[in-house]
Amino acid sequence: MFKKLFLIISILLFVLSACAPKSTAAPASGSGTFEVNKFTGTYAGTWENQQTGASGPVTITIVADEATRTATITLDFGGNFLGLGDPPAASVTATYDDHAAYVKGNNVFLGEMDITIDAEGNISGLVKNLGGGAIPSVTYTGKIGNGRMDADYLVTFKDGSTATALLRTAK
Repeated sequence: MFKKLFLIISILLFVLSACAPKSTAAPASGSGTFEVNKFTGTYAGTWENQQTGASGPVTITIVADEATRTATITLDFGGNFLGLGDPPAASVTATYDDHAAYVKGNNVFLGEMDITIDAEGNISGLVKNLGGGAIPSVTYTGKIGNGRMDADYLVTFKDGSTATALLRTAK
């Protein structure tokens, strides 16, 4: 359950968080122009660990500052999130340009983040060393847009075993 929650947090953080300056990476796949306001709002739904059946509610709020080309996302996971009970909400910041939103940096709890959301809302990312190294890596793919934010995560544990998690939300 801790693993699935980390996966969900990772995806959400990547969506709108960045611990580093604006990325200068090449444009993400997709041909459109990144329009941050297509993705802003409050999304509510659930997270679920496919191996253990652990689950809970989630609320994600995305607010953009077009003047600074940053976005703030607030993540609030319920249930026994990461095996720590019901944690308080957490906020992160991401940068964006005409091609995508980028979360690149390091967070004590969420680890080393390298997440991209392209102009079509496709989410892809890798997060390493979550929970201070308790979870070596989480990869995820997903989609945000048309009033939904959904993601699938693959968590890799220290022993090499894996677990999948799902995040399903709507505005």
